Amino acid sequence: MTVPKLVSVIIPVYNGELYLAEALDSVFAQDYSPIEVIVVDDGSTDNTAAVARKYSQVHYLHQTNQGQPAARNTGLSHCKGDLIAFLDADDLWGPGKLTMQAAYLEAHPEAGCVMGRTKNFLQEGVDRPTWVEQSTLSDNSTAFHMGTLMAHRWVFEKIGNFNTSYSYGVDDLDWLIRLKESDIAIATMEDVQLLRRIHKHNMSHNPEGHTIKTHGRIRLLKEAIDRKRKADSSAQCRLAPSTIR
Repeated sequence: MTVPKLVSVIIPVYNGELYLAEALDSVFAQDYSPIEVIVVDDGSTDNTAAVARKYSQVHYLHQTNQGQPAARNTGLSHCKGDLIAFLDADDLWGPGKLTMQAAYLEAHPEAGCVMGRTKNFLQEGVDRPTWVEQSTLSDNSTAFHMGTLMAHRWVFEKIGNFNTSYSYGVDDLDWLIRLKESDIAIATMEDVQLLRRIHKHNMSHNPEGHTIKTHGRIRLLKEAIDRKRKADSSAQCRLAPSTIR
């Protein structure tokens, strides 16, 4: 009988007292074992620490405010699992997420990671913001999202950690682009595995945050294009016939 692999669950959080408990409850409601849950508090000034410490199973880490990418990297530097998953402190996992994904990776050793589908939901009492299409509240999306990811540890050793020069919401896209640029096999499942909460404090909910994300995405796309050009140029150099006699 195969021994289940340890799954490390990394939850970065900044001033997340309103929703952190629900996120943790969705993790501890999973039917998979063994897991370790690492909450990285990125310098919160509210009661985030008190919420996290109510859970005896949580490994709580505190750091000065450095941003989500740095918090995720802190979690990666402390985790011990062979499999790694992430959850934002205001989102929820669907039932069976870890079991389904761990079983898939066990059955498909060629896959470096597996992702699932995402469903958005409005926090009670919050009107739908203009940046959220009505269709995204009724349909399930297969968009790449770190909250649906489960990856082998060696994937991070190959791809690298999160780029701390990017802001929240861009660092994950940068990492996922680097993942797609690699030769690592990415599997997707049809099950809804992440419930993404839309609320008044989403970074995209305010114009300044939306502008920061837009500028960051333009930068990362340019960097991705530059990497591709460099790779293509290197490949052409390797294939070019030698003129030396």
